[in-house]
Amino acid sequence: MPIRPCGLLRQTWVLSVLVSSGMIFAARLPGAVAPDSATLPAMCADRAAIERVYHEHRTGTKPDFAQAMPADLIEKLVRQDAHKEAVLLKTYSFEVTPAVLAAEVLRIDTTTRAPEVLAELKQALGNDPARFARSVARPIVVERELRRCFENDASLHGAQRRVAEQIREDLRAGKAVEGLRDVTWQLTPRPEGTGSEPAGPPPQTKGTAKGGVYSVEATAQVAQALTPPPEARDEKQYFDELNPELQNVLRAQLQKPDDVSAVIETSGGFLVFQAKERTAATLSVRSFSLPKRSYEEWLASQ
Repeated sequence: MPIRPCGLLRQTWVLSVLVSSGMIFAARLPGAVAPDSATLPAMCADRAAIERVYHEHRTGTKPDFAQAMPADLIEKLVRQDAHKEAVLLKTYSFEVTPAVLAAEVLRIDTTTRAPEVLAELKQALGNDPARFARSVARPIVVERELRRCFENDASLHGAQRRVAEQIREDLRAGKAVEGLRDVTWQLTPRPEGTGSEPAGPPPQTKGTAKGGVYSVEATAQVAQALTPPPEARDEKQYFDELNPELQNVLRAQLQKPDDVSAVIETSGGFLVFQAKERTAATLSVRSFSLPKRSYEEWLASQ
């Protein structure tokens, strides 16, 4: 099965122009550095400086920094970051270039919601752009791109998709399926002043269904609706709080009782819905959710 290409930062080509023109000093942004006897101490020292800033901003009761982040743990984290980058390059041919790093530094600078913490991080790294790029920006790029490639690697999740497809066929054939969960969405808007405000949208992911591709920004809301916390199980779920594109898919595919949706792929798994009842006010469904292969287990096996 083909591997769907993982996405690059949209700003990368812009930064490439800036780098080539000298407007951003790419020479000061380090290339890939595997920790060795020469580079490991400096990389660990920078990681410790970063972790100390985060530790100082943690609230509540906390152990001393030396207990929370001993030297062997710092070294382990540095080596893990290098391992992830090696896997990203070997498995998906994604190289963290100076332009990509410059784009990430720019993104961090322009979108941070904690400028005072960002300033402390830079100060802890001697206000050195190269150290900041290597120790802060680079691990973020690697983790994000490696997860994105993993989540969209059809060769890794084909078995789970086949199971979900079989579940869909069983539902269409009227066969009994274990592990279904019931959820009822209110089709009317949530009354003002009732319930809690919906959380902000999680990071956008790509979801695919038979016959089309659409973005599913509300994967977290879907998961919560399928498995709400105990204190929220009596609270009504509102359909219009789902991602609009997901709403359109379910409206179109779940017209009457026993209608079955396409297999819906999210970053974390596969979903199938079967309509139980649809009225002017509510949509009741049975849902099946199958997680994808564990990212952590896969990474450990590389």
